[in-house]
Amino acid sequence: MLRLQARTFSSTARAQLAKINLIGTIGSDVTKATTSTGKEYVRYSLAVDSRSKNNDSTSWFNIACFNENQANFMSERLGKGARVYVEADVSNSLVEREDGSKYISWVLFQNNLEVVRFPKREEPAESE
Repeated sequence: MLRLQARTFSSTARAQLAKINLIGTIGSDVTKATTSTGKEYVRYSLAVDSRSKNNDSTSWFNIACFNENQANFMSERLGKGARVYVEADVSNSLVEREDGSKYISWVLFQNNLEVVRFPKREEPAESE
């Protein structure tokens, strides 16, 4: 017996499909910033190492976090040297340099963050 199935369509917004999961080390200060519309966020760079038999390399990713709770936690507790797992949406845009050449820039918008290792705290110098 042959069964026909009708494809259903939804009027809800399409889910974000460009996603990335990274484990890396925060390589810059977690910096607070504000958009032109007044929305606060934090941004930082994440270094992700890859190793193979003949080659070691580091890829750098610029990440923005608009989630207020995550942004506050990151600016208060995390910084350079923290090892984190990040889930993010990916967006790209074509950017033109001053010399007229063009390149594609990726921007990662953080959805979730898990701390793998907190950064080492600087020990206060002992006074004699």
